[in-house]
Amino acid sequence: MSAQHDLPPPANSTRPSASDRQWLSRLFFLGAFAYLIYQSLLILSPFGTALTAALIVSMVFYPLHARLVKATGSVNAATSASTVLALLTVVVPFMVLAWLLLAEAGKVLPHVTELLARPADTVDARGVALSKVLAAWWTRIQTWLGAWHIDLRAVALESVQQVGNTLTSLGAKMLKNFVLVVFDLIVLVVAVFFFFRDGPQLVRAVVNLVPMEEGDKHMVIARLDQTLNAIVRSAFITATVQGTLAGVGFAVAGVGFPVLLGFATSLLALVPFAGAALVWAPVGIYLLYSGDQSAGIGILIWGAVAVSMSDNLVRTLLISGSTQLSLLVLFPGILGGIQVYGVAGALIGPLVIATLLAFARIYHEQYASRTQPPA
Repeated sequence: MSAQHDLPPPANSTRPSASDRQWLSRLFFLGAFAYLIYQSLLILSPFGTALTAALIVSMVFYPLHARLVKATGSVNAATSASTVLALLTVVVPFMVLAWLLLAEAGKVLPHVTELLARPADTVDARGVALSKVLAAWWTRIQTWLGAWHIDLRAVALESVQQVGNTLTSLGAKMLKNFVLVVFDLIVLVVAVFFFFRDGPQLVRAVVNLVPMEEGDKHMVIARLDQTLNAIVRSAFITATVQGTLAGVGFAVAGVGFPVLLGFATSLLALVPFAGAALVWAPVGIYLLYSGDQSAGIGILIWGAVAVSMSDNLVRTLLISGSTQLSLLVLFPGILGGIQVYGVAGALIGPLVIATLLAFARIYHEQYASRTQPPA
């Protein structure tokens, strides 16, 4: 028995060193931290659209909120006033616009389907027909694409039907999930309130958690702030102004479905170079060739002077030259982000690309430049 106690301990019974235990502790903490972040994102994901909308609204009104804080001397009073103002000027009109848009889309889609389904030179049940010039161009384009085995009429009909099904399902979903829509609205209002009140503190807390050099952190934050300002104050606001002006012009000219056409103008205003002209120019040309010369000329002049020129005016008033952002980031980022992440992707997409560009610059400055041989 005593001989057994005198035996040396097995080689594999050595305890881990203090540095190993410290490394394992850090690894466990980081793993648990990452898991908790992932679970928190899953919990908040049902409210992604509402939180994204709250972020956009708070950024638009934050300069005014800062002035109210200085004027009143009370953060809570200024936050309450800013939240009510944002709710009355943005959220309520947007809900009314969404309702009008769905109602108008339900009326226009059957008419467009009928127009595409019949020959170009025939008259529909309401006595409406394309002009001879437009009918000839439509027939010529169909013949040219037919040589490539492309049925333009079938493609257009399928696209219109898909849009109609999407809008119909969206409207039905909103009515069916009315309680959830109201709950999302409550989340939006509460989030706007706290973004106004605690936004700077939240940003500083997140920045302090990032394990990067101070200079690199400031560069990444500056790039993200530049991107957010370009998206919200440049892309979204200018697109909204252009869509509103176009919708007013369509309504005054007597064009059918002005709300839907104005909404289409807002969406296509994000397209580089052509932008809003992709909507008002075809509408004006259609009116000219359909015999309504005064309305056609009015739409073309209004679109060129008021709608398209407002882009430069709004950008000049809202953002300085230092906050301009390349269309290479904005346009594919917004559209691709919406395709991948839904509505929230309008912010997520450009932010991801902007962050990638910032990290690429950090890599070039800190790593790539060191490996290059001296000249």
